[in-house]
Amino acid sequence: MALGKLAVNDRSDGFTLDGKPWFWLADTCWSAFTSIELADWDYYLARRAEQGINVLQINTLPQWDRCRPDLGLYPYASEDGTVFDWSTPNEAYWQRAREMCRMAVERGIRPALVLLWCNYIPGTWGANISEKLGVPLLPFEEVRPHIERVVEHLGEFDPVYVVAGDTDFKADEAIRYYEEGFSAICELAPDSLRCVHINRGNRSIPEQFVDRVDFYMYQPGHNYEGQDEAWRLPEDFCSRYPKKPLLNSEPCYEQMGASRNVYWRFSAQDCRASAWSGILSGATAGLTYGAHGVWNWQTASSRGSVLGEGFDMPFRWQECLQFPGVWDFGLVLHVLDALTEGGKLAIEPAQELLDDAREAIRVACVGERIVAYLPRVTALKLRGDLDGMRAVAFDLEDKRLAHLPMRVDAQAGTTRVEQHPFGHDVLVVLTPTV
Repeated sequence: MALGKLAVNDRSDGFTLDGKPWFWLADTCWSAFTSIELADWDYYLARRAEQGINVLQINTLPQWDRCRPDLGLYPYASEDGTVFDWSTPNEAYWQRAREMCRMAVERGIRPALVLLWCNYIPGTWGANISEKLGVPLLPFEEVRPHIERVVEHLGEFDPVYVVAGDTDFKADEAIRYYEEGFSAICELAPDSLRCVHINRGNRSIPEQFVDRVDFYMYQPGHNYEGQDEAWRLPEDFCSRYPKKPLLNSEPCYEQMGASRNVYWRFSAQDCRASAWSGILSGATAGLTYGAHGVWNWQTASSRGSVLGEGFDMPFRWQECLQFPGVWDFGLVLHVLDALTEGGKLAIEPAQELLDDAREAIRVACVGERIVAYLPRVTALKLRGDLDGMRAVAFDLEDKRLAHLPMRVDAQAGTTRVEQHPFGHDVLVVLTPTV
């Protein structure tokens, strides 16, 4: 089964598939190739396809904070799954990864393959942890052979190539490695889309890589106090870099404990807040969902992570597939399709219309419509005389619709949309009446 040709659209704010508008809706399954039995993989794919997922973000190397025990099958010779003989590839691993990609594509799901996760690359924050634990890093001379192996075994599935995984670019040595990675993938798969997955809160891409990525990924991540990055990062990307599709590639994961062992679990509403606030701030090309227990593949036998940082205990992957948040993410495409008239209209951030100091309320324009995301119940105060528009609130929790009264203060040049009756986050949409 061919998935079709994925490309950047003419507005440079999203994607097309065989020339038609296409929204990236991914699941985070970093540990797939090392951790998932094929029968479980088949069930997982069936469920995610039902939920509208069309991309899987997967690490081609063993995920450093995956759950243990894993399957004991690694891309290179290893006795413990952390130290590798990089010169001795394991053909069984690559053939199995090939079969897993084939199964995904048959479900209409495209692989997005991370080539070089940060903990394998010198000079990154992840490598600092590996080195403290005495885990050897990837030798520079093995960067190109690894990428050649990925393209040889998995390139037929037309994946998106994510050159860097969860990385920063603060050290020259890291940049040298990723330069080699870009050179290899640009040569070996020149027609495939490329990007980098950068670490939490990062808004810096080396200048020499900007022209070689087809779109930008950003990551608000899992810090309890850093969730405002969901809208601050797209604002910065849009102002700092040439216009390209932009997407939130790692929002807070549903039911994940906040990083650094903060006593907190991110709810479906927290995930929706990251999603919608990013979209209305410029990240309109797509969205990635994550469930705590899927990305690292928690089973009933799991005892902990391999080398990872501290998060509270994951849920078992079977339980994760029942979380409600992924259905909310699947609904995003249908809401956007209605608002943008099938992708004909652009979503333009319009925060200047908000007459309120609470920046968590996000505002955008879609054609003649004004769309606002309200994470908590309150009235919506906007600049401008919006007489002649009607307002509705869409309850993102229970999927209800309320028609809201509006008060225009012509003298002050402001409009107040009255408080909605729902106890959860909403989209408020203002539409001209004529």
